[in-house]
Amino acid sequence: MLIAAGFATDGRAADKIRLAYTVQIHQANMMALRDYASKHGVELEPVPMRRYADQQLALMTNEVDVAVIGYINVGLMEEKNFRDYRAICGVFTGGQNLTLAKNVKAGIWKELEGLKLGTAPNSYSELLFKASARLGGADLSKIQTISFAAGGPPLLAALKNRQIDGFVSWEPNNADAAIAGDGYYSSLDIGDNPTRNVNGLLAVNAAFLQAHRPAVLGLVHATIEATNALNQDRKLYVDTAMKGTGSSLEVVNEAIPRGKLDYALYAKEAKALLKMVHDAKLTQIDTSGAVDKQFDYSLLTEATGKSKNQLGGD
Repeated sequence: MLIAAGFATDGRAADKIRLAYTVQIHQANMMALRDYASKHGVELEPVPMRRYADQQLALMTNEVDVAVIGYINVGLMEEKNFRDYRAICGVFTGGQNLTLAKNVKAGIWKELEGLKLGTAPNSYSELLFKASARLGGADLSKIQTISFAAGGPPLLAALKNRQIDGFVSWEPNNADAAIAGDGYYSSLDIGDNPTRNVNGLLAVNAAFLQAHRPAVLGLVHATIEATNALNQDRKLYVDTAMKGTGSSLEVVNEAIPRGKLDYALYAKEAKALLKMVHDAKLTQIDTSGAVDKQFDYSLLTEATGKSKNQLGGD
């Protein structure tokens, strides 16, 4: 439900922004955003969703004005010839990992050969895993992947019952397995590739940005403030994530160190990711050129006083 923020501090009616985000531990900064936004004259209408695909569709169909999407969704939107958006700041990095069953040992990528691993087909986490495993010398044809499109209880049950030897997924699936004692975080880093596991960013409808730039700037200010506040106050971060996701204290504490709230917008890593997406045939064209056209650093630089290069630009 929307709680009105009232009026901007100078007496003007607050600008309203509809924001879609994922109910996920490493988007706690989005869950805390409304109070920070109100200080900048922005009335925020949060629209919680479950998947990047849902948020991408909501942005493309004008159901929301701003959405948290994956860096990978930039390529998917470009593939659909949708360019009425601008990426304006980051949200978080990491938050997805390789989990192995408790009695499975693999110190190098090649030792995954012969195993059965659960993945969400064509997901960002699967793409990162395959890229890093290939770079690490593994023969992907010798690693069997089992489809678990949505993660959750079916994935965790398969690990517990040893129908799979591990899985590649996003939080809180990895933390759930670790807390239950059925699996552990592998030392093999699926972000050990040129993407560095960049994950979520804020994208705004381009026409909305043009018509409401001061409000969008206020939203960027709020994102920076919420991100800094949660990074500096672990209890606030934990409480916000628990309330926003319904996850237990143990799971939230386990998951938080696996990702990072981060408002920087990473251009070089985004280009590497979009090239990987094309190489994996998830897009039919190389969309990496979209980064230079669609990443707008002007709001971040104005809000922080930092240069584009200091904020992830190249």
